Amino acid sequence: GPGELSYLELELKLIADAGLVGFPNAGKSSLLSAMSRATPKIASYPFTTLHPLVGTVQYNDGFNVVMADVPGLIDGAAEGRGKGMEFLRHIERTKALVYIVDAAGVDGRCPVNDLRILGKELSEYGSSGVFHPEDETEAERNSGDDEIRRRRIEIMNRPSLILANKMDLIPKEDTVVGRREEILYELSQAADEVGIACASDDILGISAGVSGEGLQILSKKLRSAVEG
Repeated sequence: GPGELSYLELELKLIADAGLVGFPNAGKSSLLSAMSRATPKIASYPFTTLHPLVGTVQYNDGFNVVMADVPGLIDGAAEGRGKGMEFLRHIERTKALVYIVDAAGVDGRCPVNDLRILGKELSEYGSSGVFHPEDETEAERNSGDDEIRRRRIEIMNRPSLILANKMDLIPKEDTVVGRREEILYELSQAADEVGIACASDDILGISAGVSGEGLQILSKKLRSAVEG
């Protein structure tokens, strides 16, 4: 008999060990370039990365970590705004998440507020927008959508690192004594607020594009997070 004709839409979900979570211009592409053999085009635009970029961090003993920088998030990505929804789909299959914020606020952004928004977008992905299970209404608990709830909680509980990038722009002395430490502490507080699973010693100050500050310890922390 006659054959059947079907139209199928296939959705590729990138498989990487670690997913970079950050706003455009936070330094994700610079970090990927500094730690791997990836050579992304780096420029200061609201959506620098429009397609997934993947790099491999290689260790001396032959161990590799595949790290992905995919389209940058904007506030409202979980609701389908901008390119962020593509990003959120891709991070579902990563073993660890690496949040990165611009500690120096080069574009006038606040790194602590940015981390709150990033955590909010991930916690709302595939959900009704509830941050924590204890905040769910009775109707949501009885909705029967256990898979969505499970997936959201799993993403937020995934091993995570938080990186305060561009630390080279914050002097270690003069009038801003303690500013670096203050930023790391405030990021720790923000992570707790939005439910990001990250130990205080996994919040690092780095300089991905200039001095390379903190990248050596980051490589050790990254491997540890991926290996679980």
